[in-house]
Formats: sequence, structure tokens, C-alpha cells
Amino acid sequence: MNEERKHLVYEVLRRLRQGESKRGISRALGIARKTIRSILNEEEKRREHGEQALERELPRRRTPKGSKLDVFEEQIQAWLKYYPDLTAVRLHEKLVGEGFEGGYTIVRERLKRIRQESKQAKTTKPVMEVETAIGQQCQFDWSPYELKNGLKVQLWSCVLSFSRGPSFEATDNTRQTTILRMLQHSFEGWGGVPDEAVTDSMPGVVDRWECDRPVLNVRFVDFAAYYDFAVHIAPRGDGAYKGKVERRYRYAEGNLLNGRSFYSLEQFREALVWWEREHAMKRKHPKTKRPIWEMLEQERPHLKPLPSHPYDARDVVIAVVDRMGYVVFETNRYQVDADHIGKRVYLCVGPERLEVFDQGVHRLVEHERLPTGAGKKQLCEGKKAPRGRYDLALLSARLEEWGDVPEAFAQRLRTQHRYPGPHLARILELQLTWSLDDIVHAMEHASRYQAYDSHSLTRILQARATPRRLDEQIANRTRQHIREVMQEHPVAQRSLDSYQSLRTGDTPQSSPQGAIRHDEQPLPSEPQVPD
Repeated sequence: MNEERKHLVYEVLRRLRQGESKRGISRALGIARKTIRSILNEEEKRREHGEQALERELPRRRTPKGSKLDVFEEQIQAWLKYYPDLTAVRLHEKLVGEGFEGGYTIVRERLKRIRQESKQAKTTKPVMEVETAIGQQCQFDWSPYELKNGLKVQLWSCVLSFSRGPSFEATDNTRQTTILRMLQHSFEGWGGVPDEAVTDSMPGVVDRWECDRPVLNVRFVDFAAYYDFAVHIAPRGDGAYKGKVERRYRYAEGNLLNGRSFYSLEQFREALVWWEREHAMKRKHPKTKRPIWEMLEQERPHLKPLPSHPYDARDVVIAVVDRMGYVVFETNRYQVDADHIGKRVYLCVGPERLEVFDQGVHRLVEHERLPTGAGKKQLCEGKKAPRGRYDLALLSARLEEWGDVPEAFAQRLRTQHRYPGPHLARILELQLTWSLDDIVHAMEHASRYQAYDSHSLTRILQARATPRRLDEQIANRTRQHIREVMQEHPVAQRSLDSYQSLRTGDTPQSSPQGAIRHDEQPLPSEPQVPD
């Protein structure tokens, strides 16, 4: 509090003690009445809670003002990790693509501060190399590279910390299913699994951080439990924490990529297999000076055995069979039996095969997976390509299966539109994003305004409902199964008298058979399962 403020506080309090009103003090001193109220509140708090001499003499600290960039901090750090030379202009462009509404200047200042802090950390933070026990640990990570034709590839590296036994692969994506397959291949190549795996906060492994602790992805946790290894996440921004795998990339850049040109992913993969066998495995261990392959043979017996069957790391996708009997995945169309037109199905997608299952998880058909982006059709064996017509009766029957409201809605839609087929097909596709209950409620709302078309339903759902995710759809199926089981085996509601007897020790009085006591409620017709 400065001297002028102290004099003002004293004068306000002095005048109040003399009986002057707040309005009179405001006029006499030329200040607002809310300033007087603020002074009184501050003085009351000082007398009630006290204060330290240092707090009283130093100027009041201002609360730091948040920045528009704070919510993008983790994304910026991830980009800078993969693109260390990222300029402020490109960073601003990428942030705008993610929804950032700020200007270029604050991006430039934030990038400058981050790099200064990173430089100071590198010069002041000591790095200590840690050697782990045999069979204890592996480290894995991704690193992006660009081939001569501009194609970007991701180089996978997984290394055993004791023997430095490497595992390299190249791919065009870093999806979670790819991470799981890469780890499977690494474990199979070594012939076993280490006790723990160390990596960074890569998507697919870590969902987010809370209270400076990583929250692991549930599916990756399930994968780790299947192979019986612990997951160890390195601190954010600390590349040296997993220095053994980072060192493999420096070796690959200086030996594999240096002086060689690659023009396709296939060519790069072939060279990678040869280079790992002829160079990486024959390199000398940094501590023992023995060849890496010899150290790896020493470590193999200390690894945990592989499970009898590999983990099913396929993608699970929900799709709707369209009006022509196809499901679409990555621009390609795969034929399904026409009996399932308009129904939701599950796609289990692997690197080479694609399987289709119905809602009861019954396998419908299996196809060879087509190249991503090919835009081709894959027919069932022995079947012809269907005609491009709308089967109005079948599409309407699918909506009638949802209940009376969808049945009436479909009938009115068919009478009001000259070409109702596209509307019926689009309504069936809505179940990919919205729950059936929300769609039925939207139909009721649209019927009040005689809006019998798919576009009106879509707008109503966007305004009044929340899209559901894959895990929510699976959870809904589980709840329905629980309801069916509970209907077959109902649980009788206990009388409240039984709880009273536990408290007093008295024997509860039984009511006549079939009668409901005033303190009991009738059993519901269907058990309620909480969402």
C-alpha cells in the first residue's frame, strides 16, 4: 500500500468515526462510494486475518493474466519435438488450424521464450546415464523423416536397455493400433518381453496429464497387461530420460540415412531390414564393446515368455450398411449381405484383412483390405454388384424396427416427397453419430412442425442432442444386456422394516401377502440401470 493510499484510508476512517455519511465522504474527498466500501472491507480483513510487515510494505502482486496460447501448450511442445526448427509463422498457421484466434506476435514471443528455456535447461541440467538390469527395460519412440519424393514416413525404434538390441520399422502413420503392432513385432523379434517399457506422452499411450501425472489410455493398459509389462512415462520435455532410444535415431541418421536416397516406403523398409541386420546388430555395445547381437543373445533367456496368441490389435469401427449393401472404410466400399442394409455393424480392421460383425458380434463377412484411398469396391465371393436403386420398403422397415414414432415418420415422409429414398438412407446413417433415443425424440419434435425430411432431423439433433462415441455405444449394448438379465432374474425389494429391526433389535411385522405397506414402494416393471 503506497503512502497516498494510506492517507486516504486514514481520512475515510476518521470521517466515519466523526459520524459523516458515506455519501458526504465521497463528495468531500472526490472518490466513489464503492471505493469507500472497498476500503472498509480491506481494513476489516486486515484486522481479522492480520498481515506481515513485508506484505504491507511491498506493492501488491498482480494475478498473472492468462494467455490464449495456454490451452495449446501441450500441442506446441509436441510440434516442437517433432519439428525442432519450426518457425513462428508456421507455428501460427498450425495453431489457427486448431482453432487459435490470436495474432502472430504472441506466438512469436511464446516460441522465443520456450526456446530460451530449453537452451538454459540443456546447458544447466546434468545428464546421468543409467544402466538397467538384464531383461528389465525397453524404450520406444517415433521419429518422422521425409523421403526424396516428399513422402513423410515414421521410423519406429524400440531398444532393449541392457543389450541395446534394436528393433526398427517404418510406416506412414502413428495410430494406436500401429503402436501396438510395432511393439508386438519388437517382442516377437526378441523372443520375449521385458519387465517395463519407457516412452514419452505419445497419443495412443497417454490420454492426458492430470496434476503432473500421466493418464494412460485404457486400451494400451489392456495391451500392457496382456503382455505383462509395466508402462513408464518419461517426464514431459525430458528427451534424455529415454536417451537409449533417442541415441538410436542419431545413429540411424548418421549411418542409414546419410548418403542414401529413398523414393518410396517399400524401398525404405527393405533397406531398413538390411541395415538392421548388417550394421545395427553388428555395432559394438557402448559398455562391454561386444557386438549387439551377442549381447541380445545373452539377454533373451531373461525376457518374459510371449503369450500363446498375439494381442488382437485391430481397429474397431462402427459403420452403417448403405442402401446398396456396402460399408465404407477409408474411401473403399466392402459388400455385406443385403439383409443388413440400414443396420449398424462393427468393422475389425487389420493390416491385411477386414471383418464385419453384426450387433450381436456374429461374423458376417471377411474381405481382403484394399489400399487406403483407392476408392474401390470389394464384392462378396459369388455375388454381383447391386443396382443403384433405393429399396423403399426395406429402408422403411429398418425405421419401423425403431418403434411407432419412426414408423409413422417414415410413412409421412414417403407421402410428402417425390423421391424419399435419399432421406430414408440419410436418416439411417444418423445412428452412426447419434443415439436412437435422440433420433426418435428429434422425429417427435420435427413431426410437430410437419418437417418430414432428413435435413430437419440433422439440424434438430445438432441443436438438442450430444454425439456419442464408440465406447458409449458399446456401453449402451452392455446396459441393455444387463436389463434383459435382470428381467429374467428379478430382485425383490426389501421392506424398510428390516432396516428398522437392525437398529432396534425388534422383529419386523409381516404384511399380508400381496399388500404394499405405506413405507414400501411397488417394484418397477423394469430395473433401472444407471447410465
